[in-house]
Amino acid sequence: MGKELEILLLTHGDWGKYIIEAGKMIVGNVDRVSQISLNPADTFEEFYEKVEKKVSEMKEGSLIITDIFGGTTTNVAAKLSLSYNINIISGLNAPLLFEALLNIDSINEDKVLDGIVEEGKDSCKNILKELRKMTK
Repeated sequence: MGKELEILLLTHGDWGKYIIEAGKMIVGNVDRVSQISLNPADTFEEFYEKVEKKVSEMKEGSLIITDIFGGTTTNVAAKLSLSYNINIISGLNAPLLFEALLNIDSINEDKVLDGIVEEGKDSCKNILKELRKMTK
């Protein structure tokens, strides 16, 4: 049996570590998810080197999820995509990660990636507005 598809979280600080712990409570198995934290002292090059080391060990078609579009985490992932066959989604949130985990064996398919992004978007709600809709 060859390598399995993986998910790598790139976040500012240790947020990735904590969202993986939450994933254990909600989804269960998070063995194929790892994270690399961008720390305040890291230069772009230092962070790039850390992430490249991990990505070079991952199966082609694996997924990187970053926290902020346009931030260092996403820029490093985008630069790595020039050399490695990886997928990238930005805008990490819990439902997005959980959807990715539930579909981990298919995260190299565009349709599945689009569904993961939609789940992340759909989970963002103005709760009071939603409650008002329900009581009308």
